[in-house]
Amino acid sequence: MSNLAITYKGFVLIPLAAREAGQYAAMVIIREPDNSERASGVLGHFANANAACQFAIEYGMAQVDRREPPQQL
Repeated sequence: MSNLAITYKGFVLIPLAAREAGQYAAMVIIREPDNSERASGVLGHFANANAACQFAIEYGMAQVDRREPPQQL
């Protein structure tokens, strides 16, 4: 599992990449400014951990911005 927390507009985004059946499942934990947390389910499957984490970060940013989330390619 990979994770590298980033701060975005006061929110902490923690991307996760879990190895699953030869691919990496992307997920993200979003920590709100009041320290409450919410976690996504599996957002998609990717060939490597970096791609999974990058997608999770983009998804988390979209959630914070309340805009349409990215589409998995």
